[in-house]
This record gives sequence, C-alpha cells and structure tokens, in this order.
Amino acid sequence: MLTIFLKKYAFSPLSGRIECNFARVKKVSKFLLYFILLCGFSSVATGQLYEAVKYFNGLESGITVMTTDPTLKTLIAGDQKGNLYFYDLSTNEFVRKIQAHGAAVCQLRFNSTGRLLISSTADGEIKIYDFDKEKIIQAIYSPDYSGIHFVLFSIADGFIYFNGNNRLYKTRSDLTQTVNKIYDETDTLYDAVITSDRSSLIYSTGNKIKVLNTRTDALRQEISFGNFPISRLALVKDTLLATWSNDGTLAFWHYTLNQVEAKPIFFLKAGNTSAMAFSEDGQMMCSGNIGNWARIWVPMKKEIYQELFKHKETVTCAAFGRETDFLFTGSLDKSIILWQKGAKPITPPVIVQPPSPPIVKETPSPVVAQVENVVMAESNIPKIISGRKVLSTEQVEVESDKVSIFVYDNSYLDGDTMSLFFNGKWILDHYGVTKKKYLVSLDLIPNTNNYLVLFANNLGKSPPNTAAIEINQGKTKRIFKLSSDLKSCSAINFYYKK
Repeated sequence: MLTIFLKKYAFSPLSGRIECNFARVKKVSKFLLYFILLCGFSSVATGQLYEAVKYFNGLESGITVMTTDPTLKTLIAGDQKGNLYFYDLSTNEFVRKIQAHGAAVCQLRFNSTGRLLISSTADGEIKIYDFDKEKIIQAIYSPDYSGIHFVLFSIADGFIYFNGNNRLYKTRSDLTQTVNKIYDETDTLYDAVITSDRSSLIYSTGNKIKVLNTRTDALRQEISFGNFPISRLALVKDTLLATWSNDGTLAFWHYTLNQVEAKPIFFLKAGNTSAMAFSEDGQMMCSGNIGNWARIWVPMKKEIYQELFKHKETVTCAAFGRETDFLFTGSLDKSIILWQKGAKPITPPVIVQPPSPPIVKETPSPVVAQVENVVMAESNIPKIISGRKVLSTEQVEVESDKVSIFVYDNSYLDGDTMSLFFNGKWILDHYGVTKKKYLVSLDLIPNTNNYLVLFANNLGKSPPNTAAIEINQGKTKRIFKLSSDLKSCSAINFYYKK
C-alpha cells in the first residue's frame, strides 16, 4: 500500500520534491505523512557504530562552532580565540588556519554559491572570507551589535541579516552600506535559519517562531510554542524545521509553502539545548552540550543511535562529512575528532603544548620623541611607518582642539603590545593592551588631518594586534576597533575645523 502511494504522489518529505499538485498533497492525512517520515528513518536504526579515526589535537583554543560549505568540499571550525580552521572533506585533512577575530567565533554561514563565508562574534564583529581570494574581504564592528547569535546571507546573497540581542538588522552583504534595524523584538533573538532559495528567514524570539519574507521584510507567520525560549533552530532540506527549547523540548515541524505548520509533527525531551548537525540525507542528527561526549540521534524514531566518548571537555558542535559514514565533532578541549562508521578505533596521539607567552606589563613605556622612517603624503597623511603601510579606517569630525580617548582590549586578552603614532610623534610606546581603559589626550591641529595610527609591536597569541579606541566628546561616546599586523597599520583621522 505504501509503495503504491509513493508511486502515485512521488513525494519525499526530506528532499522537498513534489511531483503532484499541492492540492492533492493537502488531502493526505497527517498520520500517513508521519508514517512516511518514520519509515524513511527506520533503516538507520541498526548498523555499524562510529569509531574515532583521526584526532586534530593541539588547536589554539576550544572549538565553538563548525559548518560545511553547500557543496561539501570544506569543513570550517571556529574557536574561542577567533581562529578559523579549514579542512578538506575529500581527504579529511587540515588545510589552513587564519586569525579572523579577537573573540570567540559564534557563527559560521555560507552564501548560496559557497564562495563566501560569513563569521561573527558575540561582541559585535562580522567578517566575510572569500575562498577565491583566500582572505577576509569585508568587516564591520560595533558594540551596538553585541549579542549576535546569527548572521545569514539573504536573497541573491545581496544582503545579510543578523541580530544584536533583541534587534534584527539588515545590511548590504558587502558590509559597506548603512545597517538598518528591521525589528525590535521584546525578547532576545536566539537563532535563525534561511531557506535555500533565500526567500524566507525563520527566527526564534523568546518562545516564538517567526517567518519573515526576505523580499519585503514583512512577517509571514508567528507561532508560540511552550513557555521556554527556543534557543536552537535547524532546517533540513527546506521541509523539516527542528527547534530546541530551553526546557529540553526538541520538536520537529513541517515547513511547506513558506509556512510552518501550526503544530509540530512530534516533540520529545532531549536534554540541554545544542547546535544540531544533520546528515546530508537528513536521517541522522548529532548534538553535544551534555558533557564530554556527543549524541547521534535517529530523530523520527526518538532514538539515540550512539554516544561518542573520546573528548575531554564539553562537545560544542559537529558536522557530517561528504558521506553519512563520516562525522566531525569539536570540543572545548582544543580538539576536533573525525569519526567513521565501522572503522578500527585508534588511540589519540600525545600532543606537547607550546609554552605560554611572557606576561606583558600594563604600564606603558615613556613617550618617544620624533619618529624616523615615516613617509608622508600631502595634508599630514602618513603613508608608511617603518616599512608598513598605513590604512585609514575611520574619519572623525570633532568640534574641539582637544580630544580624550581611551585605549583598551574589549575582546580576548592575548598579550598584544602596541604603540600609538599621532601627528609625527609616538604618544604611546610598547603598551600591553588590557581590559583597563588607558586615557590618552590628543591636541589637534585645526583645518587639517590628524592621524592616530596603531602600530603593532607584536601579534600576541592571536594575530592580528587589536585594540578598542573609545572617543569621548562631552555627551557623545564612540568606539572604534583598530587592527594591525606586521605589514600594515590601521588609523583614525580626526579633523577639527576651527
């Protein structure tokens, strides 16, 4: 009977392929749809178990997030210090590491082609990595965006959506245009997913699920579920939405015709909320955040397929490889483990950790007089300092000839030491940046450019060298994030018109 039904309607709830008209599908009972889903998962309830086959140990910090590109060529993981690690899924080998952020990476998402990777940190920084150019091409930062839980490319990859606590923002995907606030919710925005055609954004705020039309930014739908915040979302093949509430309720919902069905297919108590990784065929799910192990689920059977015990600290994230037989798990123990079905288990190698860097003193050295080896352009603009290019990042107009700034580290303390160059002089020399704000007073020259340059004396444990610059002008306060390395220096230009 089931075979006859499938041939007649040619409906695959996980792939989203519907070859009959929607009116006929609507007539199918919910019980029969649930039965089809159940049968689709039943074949994986038995079989070989996963075994650890490769350990990527000695990473710089604990792994916080993990994802794969749309074509399943690359796995990317982010850690607590802002590093990104790249792995080739065809060989399951490590490729490269880059320092993208100065704080823990909280989100990794791809655009529709897989060429661009967008990453973010909870303190309000967003960056875009280009795989063709193999470098970061765009970045924005503001403390106003703190509390980021998600960042996603929108329709035609022309825009991105992201949140800052309870606010939903939208801006051009090149990050060069004005950031617009779309909605100001009454509760925190916890997570979001976007359909493969980028036409619908599904996000959770408090205990509500909302569906937004990305063409108009109008809300299509709002559903309340339970009494606890829904902190995790996942979308499988554009037809199955998974939600995980803070009381441990894991629920699955049909998503069709740009709508989430009003009631879930089913729900169960599944423990602590976690990032959810689904296999390419949608039949298996992996989760963590329950201790030093990961769980593999057969969701539609409400069964745990296997628990994976090899990590030494909390498992934070997971991702399936090019085939369901391969699975990666990331942990706060600074390791990634590759698991394979039916493989012979191996013993993890012993890794000798490098020594810690020396502690940098907080007190700045005395100010140095006139600087040498500086190439200046017209209008008091420095082009090169000690062989490094000067890149102007901000233009600030001020109304006074005296400006007070505070220098500090608003992300991860990693031993950065820097100097400040202002209008032809070093005004701060070899200062170890800390969380404590250090006051610097600037005397501006009227009607010309006044350049403040961040010069990196070292790169700390997590390159590049970064510092927050807080500018106070009476009741007005602005914060900028400067970032320099051993090849270039970032700068702020103050312009005072007398």
